[in-house]
Amino acid sequence: MRISDFIARTITQRRVLIWCSVVALAAACLAILVMRMRLDSDVLNMLPARFSSVAGLKIYDRDFEQTRELTFALLCDPADVDKLEEFAPAFTEKLRQQPWCARVLAGSPMETPDGIRDLQSIAVPLLLNLDPQAFDETMSILQPQKIRDRLHRLRQQIEAGSPRPEFELSFDPLGLIAPALKPFAEGNAIEEEQPLTSPDRTMRVLLAVTSQPAVSAFECQRLMRQVNLFRSQAREDWNGGALEILVTGRAAYVAEISLSMRYDIVATLLGSILLVSVIFFIGFRRWIPLFGMGFSLLLSCLVALALGLLLFGRLSMVAVGFCAILVGLGVDFAILIFGRYQQARGDGESHREAIATSVAKLGRAVFFGALTTAVGFLALVLSGSMGFSQLGALIAIGIFFAGLFMCTILFLFARERQTPLSHDWVFEFVKRYVRWSVQRPAPILIFSSAILLLLSALGFSPVPPLHFEASTRSLEPKNSRAGYAVQAIMHKMPARWDPVLTIVHARNAQELHDSWQKIAAHWRELQGAGEIKSFSTPAALCLSPNSMQRNRERLSTINFPEVRQILEETLDAEGFSREAFAAAFTLIEDLQRIVDLRAPLPAWRNQLPKSSSWWFLIDRYFAQNPLLTTGFVTTNQPIATHAQVQSLGRDLPVAGVPMILSGWSYALADLLPWSRRQLLIISALMAIFDVSLLAILYRDLRLWIIQVITLAFAIGAMVASMKLLHIDLNLLNVLAFRLVLAIGVDYGIYVVLVWQKTHELEHDIAGVVKPVLLAGLTAVCGFGSLGLARNPSLSGLGIACAIGIFWSLVATIFFTLPAIAAVEPKSWRDDRQT
Repeated sequence: MRISDFIARTITQRRVLIWCSVVALAAACLAILVMRMRLDSDVLNMLPARFSSVAGLKIYDRDFEQTRELTFALLCDPADVDKLEEFAPAFTEKLRQQPWCARVLAGSPMETPDGIRDLQSIAVPLLLNLDPQAFDETMSILQPQKIRDRLHRLRQQIEAGSPRPEFELSFDPLGLIAPALKPFAEGNAIEEEQPLTSPDRTMRVLLAVTSQPAVSAFECQRLMRQVNLFRSQAREDWNGGALEILVTGRAAYVAEISLSMRYDIVATLLGSILLVSVIFFIGFRRWIPLFGMGFSLLLSCLVALALGLLLFGRLSMVAVGFCAILVGLGVDFAILIFGRYQQARGDGESHREAIATSVAKLGRAVFFGALTTAVGFLALVLSGSMGFSQLGALIAIGIFFAGLFMCTILFLFARERQTPLSHDWVFEFVKRYVRWSVQRPAPILIFSSAILLLLSALGFSPVPPLHFEASTRSLEPKNSRAGYAVQAIMHKMPARWDPVLTIVHARNAQELHDSWQKIAAHWRELQGAGEIKSFSTPAALCLSPNSMQRNRERLSTINFPEVRQILEETLDAEGFSREAFAAAFTLIEDLQRIVDLRAPLPAWRNQLPKSSSWWFLIDRYFAQNPLLTTGFVTTNQPIATHAQVQSLGRDLPVAGVPMILSGWSYALADLLPWSRRQLLIISALMAIFDVSLLAILYRDLRLWIIQVITLAFAIGAMVASMKLLHIDLNLLNVLAFRLVLAIGVDYGIYVVLVWQKTHELEHDIAGVVKPVLLAGLTAVCGFGSLGLARNPSLSGLGIACAIGIFWSLVATIFFTLPAIAAVEPKSWRDDRQT
């Protein structure tokens, strides 16, 4: 028994069994969704993980405290800068009082008494970390005569009216702290070049660390609801003109992306279903089969989603768009199968016979169409992007089940008794065109060839170029408020372009110290040579156990009781108050205490208060694991080309120090060759697969050449359209080309396979061109509905695919069909006349 006959008999005689199986399958899928549904809003998972620059971004995003940091920006009109100066401190104080805020940085910690006191608390470990020569020079300050000379000089300067001695006495009475902090200041020059106030004073930037317990999507949404409520309340205290309270950071992005994912799922799926349903109804004017098609597609989506969750655990924000794509592609099979079924019923066949006929006639074409489409999407696995790998796998699974369900479950919604359509105007229009293109192929072939050739010449020509965008804008949601905040800050403070991250993970503290000392020395040479603009490192805070132990032993040669006595005598002689020098006496006691070898070496992490503003700086350098650190390099110009990445890759590393270079701009520029390779090499592999499959199917050189030319025309017209519409390529929508090759070839397969076997052109060719036309339009609608998505990667991929599939459909109908008729003519038979 043929498979088509078996399917027809099962559908008509075992309907209850099939419905029970469908309900069981749907229930199992829904159970998996309820128990396993998890969405991944991490934008980094859209990038290929095999690149070290991407891996570095993931490390920085996952392990460093900046994941809980929010950046606030207060932006006012130029006429309100004085009011902003008054408003900013009050806003800062209210921000500190918020329950979700752990600490705030509104200015340099050196400008506050607390910041100065905090630095004094970590002076001892930084002092012990100096190299031996610098340590000896610093400790020589404690010689009796030098103490007398220093305090006498400061007294004279105070009497002369200089304000500097007052600060020096309050911050560093003995003169030991400044030398200890000198490496710290030298290694953080980059912070001085990135102020918190714009040059025109219209913007003030504040940094806040939140107390959110986790960085999951739901926690970020909850936090941003509180933040937005605070912003609206704080704006009520402003009495000037327009004021924008902008906020950005990981939590802001994650909240926006996760919410946009929910919108993208609903908007794209509903948009795709609506457009596809309209086209299906126009073509067949049947409601119940329309519901059957929708049910079959929904079941295909459920099965693919359930299997995807079992395979991947969680689905990325790009993969959620598979439903809209699957609806647009899966309906092709419904249109082809049901169109042939309806045609068979019109020929007088029974319900069971029509099912068998439609599956027998088009089952092979559906199989190979599903195969090419599935392979095209599975090729996304080669992209290395987790998000697009998931998208490809889900659609490949869904396409397989869509083809299966359209050949089986769809017929459950077909009535055994149905009235034929009184007038099928779509079929009549298609039949007239097919008759014309078959009987007189030359005019339409010449006209279509000229148009497609002109577009292809424009598409493949280097002028005008197809621009390639490599920026974070292609990865963040449309109209992103967090993205707008970043752009506004970058506009007001141009010096704040994205630095290069250098991640170093050492095995122990001494190795970490030695590595950063080498890196700092090398980068200092590059800065002196003008190769880089500035840099900052954690070198001063990476303590050397060896240096600290050696310097600790040297402290034993200092008579600290004598130092204390000399200090007291000199203070009395110069007329200073001993209470004002309490910090100096505390420092002497701390140094005397660690002379005892049994006492533990001081650790600055334990001595720096948790509320200190200096943690904003420290958390930039140190991960939760203190041996995992990062430094920053500011280049002379923002990174935009791969040549800059290669140059930095040669210049920044230090021999013998393992490091990872990363950063958003650096990573995106590093991915440019990968993205172009996706466009060229993997698309070429997909084309080779297509032409090989066509050769096996057709076994006719002329038909094979026509189909290859059709594919070339479709891609050329697609590129030309993107140029004319100013649609830029980005790191991810280049994947559209392979998908267009996989999907567009199906239309030619449907037409050519029927042409090779038919002897009744009106009955068969016109009967397949109508479903191909409707299928192409539904595929365009399915991908085009992704344009509603807020995620620009998903939206850009959908628009590019919609353009490519449209031109594939045009090339198939207006070039492939008349070309076949010209090289392999057949007589036209009109059944109405016979």
